[in-house]
Amino acid sequence: MAETRYHLWIPEDEIDSVEKTPTGRSNQYDLVHTEHGQKLSQGLQSIVDFFQHLQSSDSLDEQDLVTFKIILQDKEDFATQKDFIENEGLTINAVKDGRHAIVSAPRDVFGNLQGRVSRYREKGTKKDFQYIQGFEPFTAEDKKASSILRYIRENPDAVSVDVQIMLLPDMAPDVQQRAQANITERIQKKNGTLQGDPYQLTDGTAIIRASMSPGGLNEIAEDPRVYWVEKTVFFHGYQPSDVSPITDGLKLDANVDMTALPAVVVLDDGVSLPSGLEAVVPIHWQASGCVKNAAFGNHGTPVASRVAFGYVGMHMADDYLTPRARIIDAQIADSNNVPEDIMLKRVREAVEAFSDVAKIFNFSYNARTYIEGDEMSILGCEFDLLSRKYGVRFVISAGNHELYKTQDTLKDIISDDESRIASPADAMLGIAVGAIVGVDHPGSLSKVNDIAPYSRRGPGFSGFYKPDLVSYGATQFKNGFVPPDPYALCLSKTGFCAPAGTSFTAPTVAGDLAQTLTVVPNNDVGLAQALLYNGVVPPYDRTDIQQDEIDLAGNLYGRGLSSPEVSMHSSEDRVSFLNSGTMNRLTKKRVKFHIPSAIADLKVKRGEKKLRVTVTCIAQPPVDRTKGSEYSAAYISASIHRLNANGKNVVDNPSVSDNRNKWDTCYHFSNEFSSFDSGSWEVWLELFTRWGIEDDEEIPYSLVITVEDLTTAGNLYSEIVRESAGRYTQVQPIRITIR
Repeated sequence: MAETRYHLWIPEDEIDSVEKTPTGRSNQYDLVHTEHGQKLSQGLQSIVDFFQHLQSSDSLDEQDLVTFKIILQDKEDFATQKDFIENEGLTINAVKDGRHAIVSAPRDVFGNLQGRVSRYREKGTKKDFQYIQGFEPFTAEDKKASSILRYIRENPDAVSVDVQIMLLPDMAPDVQQRAQANITERIQKKNGTLQGDPYQLTDGTAIIRASMSPGGLNEIAEDPRVYWVEKTVFFHGYQPSDVSPITDGLKLDANVDMTALPAVVVLDDGVSLPSGLEAVVPIHWQASGCVKNAAFGNHGTPVASRVAFGYVGMHMADDYLTPRARIIDAQIADSNNVPEDIMLKRVREAVEAFSDVAKIFNFSYNARTYIEGDEMSILGCEFDLLSRKYGVRFVISAGNHELYKTQDTLKDIISDDESRIASPADAMLGIAVGAIVGVDHPGSLSKVNDIAPYSRRGPGFSGFYKPDLVSYGATQFKNGFVPPDPYALCLSKTGFCAPAGTSFTAPTVAGDLAQTLTVVPNNDVGLAQALLYNGVVPPYDRTDIQQDEIDLAGNLYGRGLSSPEVSMHSSEDRVSFLNSGTMNRLTKKRVKFHIPSAIADLKVKRGEKKLRVTVTCIAQPPVDRTKGSEYSAAYISASIHRLNANGKNVVDNPSVSDNRNKWDTCYHFSNEFSSFDSGSWEVWLELFTRWGIEDDEEIPYSLVITVEDLTTAGNLYSEIVRESAGRYTQVQPIRITIR
């Protein structure tokens, strides 16, 4: 490995701020107000008729809100029409996409709305109504997730179904409390059974879990205070294969200062490492209501071994094991089927308990079914909310399927919808991890660097790339056998095991992130994440890659193979510039980094490249599950601006889109260059926001810019330091002791 160097920090005086004036727009429609107004009036009357039907079932009282759908014209969105709608006295409770929303109003306000629409119809006043295409009732069929519809269709004789009922968001606290009490009472009257007390997401959204008949569920779903109903998700972890006992015992490297290692919280069924390794797990903790049974540590122990020791199989011949992280054992599972409401409460309790001493939380459990992708999963959303509130990162397994048992080729597996990622791997702010195969085994559907035959793939929520990263793991044959190899082996409670599953690649990346955390200042986990993404190794050939190929690769491998050895340090031929901070919508940033003349003046053969620039910018935007496809409220675009041979600053991004997608939380891309000028190049950052975000709201970001000398002959690092003359400081992190 090349001699390591410290990364370089970009100070604020190397960043130019450019004022930005947000612009609005106004569309005009060639509408006849009498005809259009009549359509709107009819829509409002259909809502009145719907509510009169509901009142006949005694489900409502005069204090309840009128809820209904608003559909905007094709060219409109709620970013531009939010003020108009709210000035009409309506509350925007939830958004399905840019044009479709669920709104509510007190009954008197709804009556006033009818009057104003009538005046628009008769006289053409209140011209802003031209922006609305229609009003519609918010019915039970609008609220049922496809998981419910599919279950009822496939089980026509089902007596009951276990569901989670989400109440209308953004209701006033007294209205929400009254609605919660009323709906729970109605569930019981319909012979339904409450599965525990109602609970709330971190953002305050109320959810009731119940088991009830499909007919009773339909009546409950009609209630205007119910927003969404989906089948209850149960989370499970793949259990390890046969265990080989340890014969000689295991020892820890005595030279490692355990108190200096970063801590990773393993959210699992417990951790019980073999004798001699106990010091790696200084804290054992159980969530409220979680019990310790005979299966304690069956899943969590091999998971923890990957966090602490990486690829265990690579160290079989070593005299001792060298840990890279300490484990906080947080038991949140006591069976192999934990319902979502219970899992959510336990994870939240663990984050509240340990976020002050650990920034990385590994979660290796998934739902058994794949995501639909049009609605963020409940647990995925909660992970994102906790990430923002507590400044932590969740490393999450992408999930596993069993298509390898029935399909004959890897291509057939990938093309099957059943291979799509499973909740909570859709979390936008989480790090979802898939598995690729590290060793060729005759008979395996996957060869080296192929996605593992059991590993789920993207896209994730709303079509974004998932997983985020991949790591090496086991392969698996059609009969379920897992051949042992250096990337398959983990530690069990008493020996070695060879488990297949993304359960055991996610913790490898959690440990990678912990390693990377040791080289950034201020224990900045966002910057560590950006460094880890920036240093990935593509497990596929990128030469002359086309857009459709890179999209497929993004949904198989994410940004690439995690490689902390590359991410953690600069070298003479590879230099990383780091910066983190916040941005608002009113200011763009132009971040300077230096290209030395030593590499600009190098001569190469025609067609050869001599410089690669890789940019990774990760944002932490506000998220809101009730905004549908507009779940993520902001993104930061990044673009490379280089000096050409004439010294002119020109934009030069890769010809294919790579990972530069609007509204994604991460821009990660690279470009290669052959002819250019030395001096200050720039990465331009610009924040874009959706409605509900104030112009001056600050959004955190983490930025890594890596410059690589492809010729390995230009003394890149030394020349950058010499020519920039102290503009960039070397990053020498402060070690923080973890209790």
